[in-house]
Amino acid sequence: MGEEKESLGESILSVEAPEKGEDHKFAETACGLGKALGKLTLTPVVGVGLMGVAATDALASGATGVRIKAQEVMYKMTKADPGDSVATDTTEDSVASAKGSTGMAKFMQSVSRPPERAEPLFVEIFDPETCDYKHLRRNYLDKGVPFILKRSDGKPISNASPPKSAEDGPEGYISVVADSMNVKLDGIDEIVKKLLPHTFRAHWPLWFQGNYKSGLAHVDLGPGTCNFYFLKRGKKDVVIAPFEVTRGLTLSTGIDNVHIPGSADNHDYLSDLTSYYRVLLEEQSILVFNNSGCLHHFTNVIEEGVTPIACSNRCKHAYGSDPRGWLNLAGNLKVWYNMADHAMELQSSGEQFRKQEKD
Repeated sequence: MGEEKESLGESILSVEAPEKGEDHKFAETACGLGKALGKLTLTPVVGVGLMGVAATDALASGATGVRIKAQEVMYKMTKADPGDSVATDTTEDSVASAKGSTGMAKFMQSVSRPPERAEPLFVEIFDPETCDYKHLRRNYLDKGVPFILKRSDGKPISNASPPKSAEDGPEGYISVVADSMNVKLDGIDEIVKKLLPHTFRAHWPLWFQGNYKSGLAHVDLGPGTCNFYFLKRGKKDVVIAPFEVTRGLTLSTGIDNVHIPGSADNHDYLSDLTSYYRVLLEEQSILVFNNSGCLHHFTNVIEEGVTPIACSNRCKHAYGSDPRGWLNLAGNLKVWYNMADHAMELQSSGEQFRKQEKD
């Protein structure tokens, strides 16, 4: 009888105790349950915060809009009478010089553009060392007009790099690596402060890498922000829709965005846009645009096996953010849960792999 008890005790120990250096067979399940409970607990907290963000962005966007309209009215009232205007040189070179532009960026030509598709609008390039940041803020950013900052002398605009590489990521998946909220982004931070002196970083800087073609055409959900999108390596074909065009689109809610379903890996939706910007973004450039108010779509241009590396640096700028973003933040429980899940995943592992169809 004593031998049977001893044998039974050994059997129980052999089931419950894992081999040295190995995880218990229930450890993964317990960890998963712990994470799920953590997300459920965090979701209402995140929801309350997002409701506050939505209300603040709606008010700030309205107040900024009133200020901009007032400035336009004052300008019209104080400018000289048109009949007294003097002759001006309106050649392309003089206009570019007056604006401080160093030229127009290239854009990807469609192999067979449907006749009903609108011609893309050009995106201007400015030298961060010589441009007029106040002019760019008032006449480009606040009007939903994207622009590119790139040094005309060919020197790097930033030496910032991702905290980890994703060269061996699975094909068709986007690697999203979160950097520290307080990380120093050499060269980029200085530009942010010149364009938006009172702004702050509203999201972790996210590094996008991986062997994929493109995500979905989307508008970001979250605090109203301006994106200082830095392309460290490679090339990207970028489409951005103006405020008024974006507002007229029917969009579906995703993980952390509202998007055009089925737009990954194609540009079929362009036939539905009355106007849009398109640009071939090249390395050591910063694309500045309103990611909370303008539909945008990035497609990797892979040459000689080199995949692009880019950093999305979102800084607070409520004006122009899409009202659908406010509504989703204020009352969509699925968005609350997705945001909590997104935050926990990035904070626990620092990285996410997403199928490009779900980005």
